[in-house]
Amino acid sequence: MKNLIMLVCCVFLMNCETTSSDEFMTEYQREICDKYSLYAKNKDLDGHLSLYTDDAMVNNSSIEPISGKEQIKQSFLDWYGDTETIDHSAKVISAKVFGNEAFAYGSWKVDQVMKDGTQRSERGHWSTHNIKIGNSWKMTIDHTNDAEFYESRNSN
Repeated sequence: MKNLIMLVCCVFLMNCETTSSDEFMTEYQREICDKYSLYAKNKDLDGHLSLYTDDAMVNNSSIEPISGKEQIKQSFLDWYGDTETIDHSAKVISAKVFGNEAFAYGSWKVDQVMKDGTQRSERGHWSTHNIKIGNSWKMTIDHTNDAEFYESRNSN
């Protein structure tokens, strides 16, 4: 009987963890991914910056890593300035929360019409480290890769 009770407790704890991870994935999708895409569409600089801590680092496969809100701000301004329209989407594949810290992983796609009229479509994956500040999740590390850039470098 004691073993049965222990087994039931273990199963219950595993189910709680799964539910918690699933709930966090849904929260992360809504609070980070969906907002990031909306802010990209609207070229909302304040919105984008609100997703990062002041000392955040952004690491993209095609440029040198940048850190701090001022460099992140300039990166967004450069992106907005080069594009006429931005259609961005991101999907959480996996996310794990550990108290006030979390890691998330997913895929992204962006279709853009550039200022010169050309169109660009890019896709890739992202991973983030996040901390909870108040009631909001903020990215401390935002790492993205551009699948086409990565594939072209590894095909040689």
